[in-house]
Amino acid sequence: MLLSRFALVASLFALIALCACAPNGLEVVGETDEKQYQLAKDYQGQGRTEEALSAFLRVIDARRDAPESHFEAGYIYLNSMKDPVKAIYHFDRYLQFKPQSPQATQVRQLIETAQKEFARQLPAHPYQGELDRIDLMELVKSLKLENDSLTRDLAAAQQRVQQLQNVVGGARRVPAAQATVAGQRSRASSQVQAATPTPDPASAPRSYTVKSGDSLSSISRAVYGTPSRWIDIYQANRDRLSSENALKVGQDLRIP
Repeated sequence: MLLSRFALVASLFALIALCACAPNGLEVVGETDEKQYQLAKDYQGQGRTEEALSAFLRVIDARRDAPESHFEAGYIYLNSMKDPVKAIYHFDRYLQFKPQSPQATQVRQLIETAQKEFARQLPAHPYQGELDRIDLMELVKSLKLENDSLTRDLAAAQQRVQQLQNVVGGARRVPAAQATVAGQRSRASSQVQAATPTPDPASAPRSYTVKSGDSLSSISRAVYGTPSRWIDIYQANRDRLSSENALKVGQDLRIP
């Protein structure tokens, strides 16, 4: 009976010791003892950087806390992958788990280095010479505001261009419409003029008043430029002339 009680007490002490070493009874292996962590370190030693990073990330995914893997991942992102934003994330996670670590000061310096590297990667190096005073979040906020402003300016410019295009298009359509109407009027006028017969000046009836010394031959010469058409004048005035010599001063003759 006494032996059974001793065995039970021993079992309880063993259970308490196990729980003390593994909170919640879940993680009984230290991070640096993880197979994936050790594999990642081996890859690092062989210069297989991408494979090492993948292994460190698997440790991070598998554990609730993996500060050492965060540190290693941040270092690879900063120095090998040239991705300062991801490096800052992993360094920050390390500080969350180990704010008082002997490496904390070094990690904060690495974060500053990553911030400067991020600034250098910006187009045209707009902050060259002032990198030591840059706050990453303020920089990102400033760039976002600038981008929003440029976006609004671009939208306003596009709207203005569209308005100008509408105005120019309307201005072009009005003269075109006017030209069309003018062309229609011109064609209509031409058609009317074509439909209206134009009197032949030569065939229009004329008159001539007989003067002293006139004869039908002299009148023909004066009107037609030849005396031979006196007979035409005589035939046109048979109702007024009894003969070709019966001219009276002041008499009106029809000129055919």
